[in-house]
Amino acid sequence: MSVHIVWDWNGTLLDDLELVVRAVSRSVERLGHPPISPDDYRDHYTRPVRQFYDSLFGRHVGDMEWLDLNKTFHELYYAEVDAAALAADAVDALQRAADLGWGQSLLSMSTHEHLVPTVEAHGIAHYFDLITGLIEPSGDMKASHLRAHLASQHIDGKAVVVVGDTPDDHDAARSVGARAILYDGGSHHRSVLDAVGAPVVATLHEALDLIEAEVSV
Repeated sequence: MSVHIVWDWNGTLLDDLELVVRAVSRSVERLGHPPISPDDYRDHYTRPVRQFYDSLFGRHVGDMEWLDLNKTFHELYYAEVDAAALAADAVDALQRAADLGWGQSLLSMSTHEHLVPTVEAHGIAHYFDLITGLIEPSGDMKASHLRAHLASQHIDGKAVVVVGDTPDDHDAARSVGARAILYDGGSHHRSVLDAVGAPVVATLHEALDLIEAEVSV
């Protein structure tokens, strides 16, 4: 059975939750909101990202506020992203998948111009057949980007497993007929991930265990 893994980046291969929370806190403080904790972030985070801010503020965030929040967050985030570490077992998991002969690519909702240098700086770019980020940060849903990502590689969704940390990763996978495995290491509480209905794992190696078990059937 042919297998191709589409890895998510933020909150999956990259352990950047603390950085994200810090950047959000400094962004919302500009509009009078107190700093947030990781639990606050997980309580409210959703996509489209503008709805996350609506939920966090408890009101509709205006157009100018949204533009300011989005711009400020990304400026703060990218100023520090090089200091964020990979997930503890990321390199081992990527090497294991490579040793098994599986295809691997990376699709992120981060901007492409920042994504590629960051991945390269961590020394893992060679594991991926394709690395795809966004032209500009949009905060929108992942499904259309996954379709384009697979189409550019001529990959059938039925051969794909998406490994990510959000319900949006699951929804994107379903939109192309792929499977999803959700990683409990990023932006959502475990209970939220469990409610999606996809397998949920605590490590990236657990995700590979599930895939390998399915392939061997």
